[in-house]
Amino acid sequence: MKAQRESVINTDSFDRRRFGQILDMSPRLQEIKHKGQEVLPTFGPLMNDVWASLYKMKPSLLEEDEYDKEFQTNHNFMSKVMADESFTTARSATRLDDLTSALGTVRFSEKVYDWVEKQRQENEELQKALEEAMKAQKELNKAQQQQQQAQEDIQDSLKNGDDNQQKQAQKKQEKANMKAEKAQQSLEQAMQQVQQQMQNSLNENGQQLSKAIKEATSETNKAKDDLVNLLAGGAGNGEGELQKIPLRNQISLAEMLSKNRKLREIAEWAGRFKAIARKKQKSKHVETIDRSGVTLGIDVERLLPSELAAYKNPVTKLDFLRRYAEHQTMMYAPEGKETLGKGPIILCLDQSSSMRGLDEQSKGFTLALMMIAKKQRRDFALIAFSSATKQENLYFEKGKILPADLVNLSKMFMGGGTNFLPPLKQAVSIIERKKRFNKSDIVFVTDGDPSDSYGLEPYCGEDGAFTKRKREKGFNVVTVLIGNDVSERYVKPFSDKIVRAGDFNNENVADTVFTI
Repeated sequence: MKAQRESVINTDSFDRRRFGQILDMSPRLQEIKHKGQEVLPTFGPLMNDVWASLYKMKPSLLEEDEYDKEFQTNHNFMSKVMADESFTTARSATRLDDLTSALGTVRFSEKVYDWVEKQRQENEELQKALEEAMKAQKELNKAQQQQQQAQEDIQDSLKNGDDNQQKQAQKKQEKANMKAEKAQQSLEQAMQQVQQQMQNSLNENGQQLSKAIKEATSETNKAKDDLVNLLAGGAGNGEGELQKIPLRNQISLAEMLSKNRKLREIAEWAGRFKAIARKKQKSKHVETIDRSGVTLGIDVERLLPSELAAYKNPVTKLDFLRRYAEHQTMMYAPEGKETLGKGPIILCLDQSSSMRGLDEQSKGFTLALMMIAKKQRRDFALIAFSSATKQENLYFEKGKILPADLVNLSKMFMGGGTNFLPPLKQAVSIIERKKRFNKSDIVFVTDGDPSDSYGLEPYCGEDGAFTKRKREKGFNVVTVLIGNDVSERYVKPFSDKIVRAGDFNNENVADTVFTI
């Protein structure tokens, strides 16, 4: 039996092997393939072609004599897809990009499956042709298994030197060959009918498929953006972070995002807050330069006016260039003014029942703070608190978070009332137990008054244990009060600065917290 050329795109063995690897990494692709093959016998190879058309630098369709007849339907599909304007737009992001082409294959394959299924339900002739094709495919698969078994029996008989066993195995193989040939002919005939009916559907309902392709393009871009936002927030930075994660984990996290609405919402808030945080950090860098001192260096932005004048003067220019090359030019010395930003970040995050409506925002806010910690190589601790018996403490060295931690973070919510003492004591405990948490910046977020206010004065007052540790360890506390009805009197004893806001998406919050 002749070897089949299943692809209708100019793929080679590397392309087919690579798609096999991508398929192995993606449970969602495997699910779509299994489901699709129950409707269209050639759906598996069609998915391979979709991937190749998205990934390859210059994909092109094969001529009619370069692929087997039963794949004509696939050729018609790919002709329609590749000619679509939205597909061209999608390829600008997917070509030679393993992750985006994999995400695109999922979305495009889903849309093609949905379109075929709808046509099948509405077209009785198409449904009949597909049923015949599926029947023939099953017969062909069965015959091919019998061929394989007969071949193995022949090999065994040759090893054993058993002529009778060899003759019986050869008869089985001949019988299986005849069945396979007959099934192949039946499949080709059935696929001709499928192809004819599919072509009619493409002609009549092609606009529906074009709309689906446009949706697939949009969903692919959204899936990639969500992933970038979740990991780092923003083009360039996020792309770089993605490259540090194994492709299998990238695909796994993207599929988690597609199934988890809450995680997607967190990703959107994370992207928004991280963009703000980067801008605030950049602004802080520019604004905290103290120009009262002078040092030697080659930072052009800080060169003294006299050095710039020396550069412009033809008489002194050569001397300036020599000193500049030797790092001997005079410039203003940078000196930071802020009191925060000295060490690790500890976020005490209220997760009482009243915070549930802001849960996605709060998680996005958390990820933005973690981005700052990661960028500045500062350790990060999250203390989620409420009146619940068990508090949630999470540690992230240098602000690094794993995909599994992101999922766990999205699921975490405690409920209950509001207690302040447990998170404050845990923050102090972290600072005392872990030397690298000295001089931490504690961000304390709450939307309510505490039920354990009776203990705050003894613990956080002038002679309280918290205040003493604060002086000894050199840490700072900035408190964010969410809501206008929250009293400041309970947080004043332990706070260096208090910020009020209606929610996390507030300029005052960004100015204070994202510049630490």
